[in-house]
Amino acid sequence: MSAREVFVMKKMEQWKENLVTSLEIPRDLAMKETVFTVTGKHQAVVCNYRSVLRYEKEEIILLTFQGKLRIQGKRLKIPMYTPEEMYIEGVITEIILEG
Repeated sequence: MSAREVFVMKKMEQWKENLVTSLEIPRDLAMKETVFTVTGKHQAVVCNYRSVLRYEKEEIILLTFQGKLRIQGKRLKIPMYTPEEMYIEGVITEIILEG
């Protein structure tokens, strides 16, 4: 990638940031950032994910816009999901964002 292309990409990113700020759009929505909310160690909600890469009782791996989200635990299950949001239940022992 040339220096000019890098410069243009940085300018586009800066322009996008300024637009999000001026329009008061939530950053996670505008920038496709993944948001995960953990309640205790038995429930998690993941918003803005791309797809499920692995779904097993002891590990769920999601592809996000920033990389992979690895959720490890016991008796993990996905009782409900939509294209934008996923609920995960079980005994959650570890959450790792690889990216």
